Amino acid sequence: MGASNSREGPLLQKSSEGGENARIKYAVSSVQDRRKNKKDAFAAVPDLDDLTSFFGVYDGHEGTEVALLCATQLHTELRNHPDYKEDLVNAMRKAFFRMDELLEQSEEWKELLPRDTSGRTQCLCLRACISAYHWPCTQPPPPYIPPQESGSTACVAAIRGHKIIIGNVGHSRCIISKNGQAIELTSEHKPSHSIEKYRIERAGGRVTRDQVVLPGEAEGFFHQRGSGISRINGILAYSRAIGLFAFKYNKDFPPEEQMVTCDPEILTMDITSDIEFLIIVSDGIWTCLTSQGVVDYIHFYLRPGRTDPRTICQKLCDRCEVSGDNVTVILLQFKDALPPAPEENLPGDAANNRNVARPPAPAGNLPGDAGNNRDNAAPPAPEVTEEHEDKEPEGGEEVPLLRGDAITDA
Repeated sequence: MGASNSREGPLLQKSSEGGENARIKYAVSSVQDRRKNKKDAFAAVPDLDDLTSFFGVYDGHEGTEVALLCATQLHTELRNHPDYKEDLVNAMRKAFFRMDELLEQSEEWKELLPRDTSGRTQCLCLRACISAYHWPCTQPPPPYIPPQESGSTACVAAIRGHKIIIGNVGHSRCIISKNGQAIELTSEHKPSHSIEKYRIERAGGRVTRDQVVLPGEAEGFFHQRGSGISRINGILAYSRAIGLFAFKYNKDFPPEEQMVTCDPEILTMDITSDIEFLIIVSDGIWTCLTSQGVVDYIHFYLRPGRTDPRTICQKLCDRCEVSGDNVTVILLQFKDALPPAPEENLPGDAANNRNVARPPAPAGNLPGDAGNNRDNAAPPAPEVTEEHEDKEPEGGEEVPLLRGDAITDA
């Protein structure tokens, strides 16, 4: 689509916020396209309890409702789990599975959504109609069917004491800046990865690759190569998500062994004084910047007294508007940390902690440009997992973000 006439109003929704407590300082910014059938949502809960903070980014697929449910409820399910006090890792894993349980049981989960969500309104109207014996059909209402094609990724971080617990399904990323180097704490769940592909095929699915059409050597000829994005059954470009029950129908396997699972990869690490900040970013940013590019971009502005974190998040979102996708950024700074850990004791394994550092950008170049980050990168940035639509026009208005902790009367 081309740019809209200005009298039709802005097509982009932009918003940001920030805050702090005794443990952390945070900022959030988001750019959402009004035209899209999928939007990011987030939860920023600096005081989940007296000792714990929680932050999460949720990227909706084929609708916003599942992402909104996660932003509203996942941290609540985490806090309510019996293991929350003593075993935060297990409580986090169970909270992810609990989201699928809520979606699968009945339509009551829609009552937890914000009041301006159409799905919640339809659900309440239907219930009122049935309870008043005004069901318009002679037949009873159809049985509940959980969301088949709509779902959400989830990338969350819980901070307690000097520990960070990261949980992830999908293709958003959590990254720390450690002595100026970008270290990815999450890995993208692509169908082509060997573990993911084995689970998908065992559950009855198949992994395909998009066909890329390239000019042939002879004029007028084209040839196709299966070198595009990997997808489940030719549809879904990531292999772990909440919802999407069309990929979870095999009755012979438990939830963690379905084609698409909500079983999160979880990483625990110490907060040390050589960690400058942590960021959680939705996938809309990766067509513009690499992980190291994002870290360089933030460092460029994050100089004492130069720019506050909320403005930095805004600039980063504006920088990536051209991606054509929604973008959400959460930036965390830690006020209390342990001494630096020895280099050989970096948390996690090589798969989950891929050092993607590169030399600083040459003088005169704005840090973070995709072109600059391709040079001397080690290793190169992971491929984007979804195709992006046409570039969006500039402009936008300030509106409230889709955030779970702001909902108190749902």
